Amino acid sequence: MRITADLLQKFARDAVKSRTHSEPDIHAAYLTGSVLTADPLLGGTTDIDLVLVHRYQISTERETEAITPEISLDIQHRLKDAFEPHRQLRQDPWLGYPLTRSDALLYDTNHWLEFIQAGVSANFQSPENVLARSNALLEAARQKWLKLLKSTPESHAVWLRRYLETLALAANAVVGLIGPPLATRRFLVGFREQSLALGAPGILTNFIGLLGNLDATPEQLTAWIDAYDSELTQSAGLPLPVILAPCRHTYYLNGIRALAESDSPEGALWPLLKTWTDLNCALNSQPSSAWNDCLDVLQLNKEHLDQKAEGLDALLDNVEMTLETWANTYV
Repeated sequence: MRITADLLQKFARDAVKSRTHSEPDIHAAYLTGSVLTADPLLGGTTDIDLVLVHRYQISTERETEAITPEISLDIQHRLKDAFEPHRQLRQDPWLGYPLTRSDALLYDTNHWLEFIQAGVSANFQSPENVLARSNALLEAARQKWLKLLKSTPESHAVWLRRYLETLALAANAVVGLIGPPLATRRFLVGFREQSLALGAPGILTNFIGLLGNLDATPEQLTAWIDAYDSELTQSAGLPLPVILAPCRHTYYLNGIRALAESDSPEGALWPLLKTWTDLNCALNSQPSSAWNDCLDVLQLNKEHLDQKAEGLDALLDNVEMTLETWANTYV
C-alpha cells in the first residue's frame, strides 16, 4: 500500500468519525506530530497523533490502535477545561504548537476549537512567549535532575529512564527557541539540526557526551537492534505501557533500522536506547546481556552514574546560559 498524506488524513478523519459516534461527549479533535510535516514516514512507517477533546470525562489519557502494520493511531484524550484560559497555551510547549496549525483541525463543535486556535496563534511567536516555553522545559529538566540526585530508584533502568527524560527536556528547551518539542524517533537527528541552526554546537557536544559513545560500530548497533527486536517480540503478550503496545513495534523497529542504515547511523541510538529502557522498566526483570553490553559501550552503566549526573548539571547550566543569551538579544 502506498502511504500518502491524503491517505493518512483519511484514516484520521475516519477514526474521528467513528469515535464521535461511540463517544458522544467528544467536543473537538485535531492532529499533532509528524502527520503535519512534509515527511511523516521513517522506515516506511508512521503514526497518526490525534487529540480528542472531551466535554465531561476521560477514562484514559492515551491509547494506541493499529490501522495497518505500518500505521497506527496514537490518541491523547484531554478534557475541554485543559484549554482554558486559552491565552496561557501560548506559553505551553506541548499543547500550544498544534493549536497554531489550521490544517490540524478535524472536528469542532460550534467553532470552539477555531476560537481557541485564533487566541493561541496570536503572538505565539513573540519573544516573551518563546522564552516562556523554553524556560518551562528547562525548569522541568531541573526538577527531574534534582529528583534524580535525591531519590534511590528501584533499578538502574528506572534511573536511566529519568536521566533520559531530563536530557530530553534540556534539549527541547533549546529547540523550543525555534520550534516544537522533538519526537522520539527523530530526536537526535532533529536536535543536531536545530542546535546547529541556533549556533549552539557546544550544547550539542554536551548532549552527545552525556548520551554516550556515538562511535558504536555498525556490528554493535545491529546486534543491539536485533536483541531489542527479540525482546519486544517476547513481551508482546505482557502488560506494557501504551507507548510500547504491539501495534507500535514495527513503528519503532523500522524507524530505528532506517536510521541505522542512513548516512548518520548514530541517530538510531536515541530511539533505541529510550524505548529499550522503557521496555526494561516495564518488564522489571533481569536485563539481557545485550542490554548490559549497550550500556557498557555507551558508558551508561552503574559505574558512570556520578559522572553522568555531574555532566547533566553542567548541561543544564549551559542551556540556561543559552536561553539568557537569546533573551538578551530578542526580548
